[in-house]
Amino acid sequence: MFGSALDLARSLEVAVRPQCELTVAESARSVLRIHQPGGYSGQWSPEETPYMVGPMNALSSRRHEAVCFVGPSRTGKTMGLLDGWFARNVVYDPGDMMICHMTEDDARKYSKQRIDRAIKNSPQLREMLGKSSHDDNVHDKFFKSGMFLNILWPSSNKLSGTDYKYVAFTDYDRIPDDIDGEGSGFVLGLKRTQTFMSRGMALFESSPGRDLSDPHWRPATPHEAPPVTGIVGIYNRSDRHRWYWQCPDCSEYFEAAPGLSLFAGMPPEEELMDMVRGSDLSAMADRYALVVCPHCGSMIEQRHKPHLNRIETARWVADGQSVTRDGEVIGAAPRASIAGYWLGGVAAAYQKWDSLILRYLQGLRELVMSGSDLTLKATINTDQGMPYLPRALLADVQKGLEERVEDMPRFVVPDWARFLLAAVDVQGGKLARFVVQVHAVGPDMEQAIVDRYDITESVRGEGVRIDPAGYPEDWDVLTDKVLNATYRLNDGREMMIRRMGVDLGGEAGVTPNAQAWFHRVKAAGLFDRVRLTKGAGVRQATPVVESKLTGKQSRLITPYLSVGTDYFKDQVAISKKRETPGPAYMHFPSWLKQWWFDELNAESRGKDGKWRKTRDRNESLDLWVIVNALAYHLGPNNPSVRFDWARPPAWAGDRDKNPLVVTKESRRQMKPPPKPAPRPPSSSAFARRYLL
Repeated sequence: MFGSALDLARSLEVAVRPQCELTVAESARSVLRIHQPGGYSGQWSPEETPYMVGPMNALSSRRHEAVCFVGPSRTGKTMGLLDGWFARNVVYDPGDMMICHMTEDDARKYSKQRIDRAIKNSPQLREMLGKSSHDDNVHDKFFKSGMFLNILWPSSNKLSGTDYKYVAFTDYDRIPDDIDGEGSGFVLGLKRTQTFMSRGMALFESSPGRDLSDPHWRPATPHEAPPVTGIVGIYNRSDRHRWYWQCPDCSEYFEAAPGLSLFAGMPPEEELMDMVRGSDLSAMADRYALVVCPHCGSMIEQRHKPHLNRIETARWVADGQSVTRDGEVIGAAPRASIAGYWLGGVAAAYQKWDSLILRYLQGLRELVMSGSDLTLKATINTDQGMPYLPRALLADVQKGLEERVEDMPRFVVPDWARFLLAAVDVQGGKLARFVVQVHAVGPDMEQAIVDRYDITESVRGEGVRIDPAGYPEDWDVLTDKVLNATYRLNDGREMMIRRMGVDLGGEAGVTPNAQAWFHRVKAAGLFDRVRLTKGAGVRQATPVVESKLTGKQSRLITPYLSVGTDYFKDQVAISKKRETPGPAYMHFPSWLKQWWFDELNAESRGKDGKWRKTRDRNESLDLWVIVNALAYHLGPNNPSVRFDWARPPAWAGDRDKNPLVVTKESRRQMKPPPKPAPRPPSSSAFARRYLL
């Protein structure tokens, strides 16, 4: 093994060298030189893939026995976790190491294309390689320190009997769950490091590859992964870190979540399936390739992803932890023997957002055209970093409410209904709109959907996009098209809306414009028919609390309803379960599309009683919550109020005496409230900085 006495002396020097105090990422930066023919050449840099620093440094932890990394392709995970860790171990902390690839051919390619190139182009690695002809083989590498690197593939024979200080499994979900009847790669890999106790370490990395079999699953904690085997199953046993970005506008942190939930304005999958057959998919992908901050509604372009990923601001956050606007991670991480990390495809350094969306749309088109979901599954696994739910299972779980649809005409109030309530959600950004939903309400809160639509055109001119954050006069469309709207009765008369609730919040500018509009409506004598609403951030003693909002740039004091959303979402869940008409039953008309039901099922209830989103669009649910909150405030939905349906107020009583039942002639005589003078739009700090 030693060609000369000088080689022997150098090897002894390496063997007794004290362990390096550098982190794994710092060691990789100093040792590993990358050479990709036709691509990048130079030292490995953490600035290129900042999210790899945390998982890499966890590989030297004495508190954990394993590191698990779940992530899509094009994240640089192989270069950082495998190549970087290998380089650090060879130079600074030698120990026998095993790297397990999917197949024998993949192991050979990895050895030739990555390990051999790393040794050839990194002077310190090249110097450490043994000089004997037997020291440098395809699957075996020996180094002067006595360290042995074994590059192999899954086999019970190869994964048994030999101890290693370091064990790494790459593309873990592409190997069997049970290797030759001896158990999983996770169990066999950990067994090889046990003799080294806290000095041993095992790594498991992969994009998800196991299908989700339970379409009813909902996460119990914010970072819980679906109950599948493979790499995601290992992650669920860990402390469950997720990658969080800081919004450049409001400075709040939000998760760079796996999947497509962060992309603004993307329709539900069922609606997209109607669109992809004859559409320009590239143009569609470009249109949706904008991330929206869930806190302030700021729209972020894909060219700003390197800024979001910066190591100075982005953070890994464990389950149970949170991060302040100053970037301080607070709270205790779960105690676990595995350090787990899950990165969404939206954060992948080498994956553009429009490409990510385009691959998804192509998968949907293939599903529509051929019935095959192979391409869709591949892109969800390897591009989005998500386990796949077979669409056949998804269709089965969505049948429940769809099978209850009734042949009810749109815009018509059922004979049993007593009054109408309308809910409005405000959506901002480049796809700004008001989302409106109207419910007919009868005795004991039996309900029916009578209308659902978006308002996208401004009162400022034909074809002008509405901008609730920028133009106060755009809010008057709610007066004209919602509050003054009437719905047909079967006897030819029409019914006005008893009360409209408008959700506050969103991007900067929405709240002050909403306040100004509310006071215009109030001045017109319509105060009793309008309420602003806002979801309560914490649990409150009663589901609806009357609060007051003071304008930051004016002296307006505006009343609003603080709504305990979890309480009313529980109500919705109960209504969904009721299968026969009666108290709290919801009638679903046949004109509702699949995307409406997708929105309704977009959240799940955790063990702590809180509801959390499981998909990006949830307007149907939120609007139903607002309607129930309005009914609570008015009395019919409030259990502490004895609302007598036999002797109700006039607005909920006999139609011949109901002041909200009008003729077409009397409706034409309604006068709208005064409108404000136009003024230039306001813009958020982020828009001024990046989008203008």
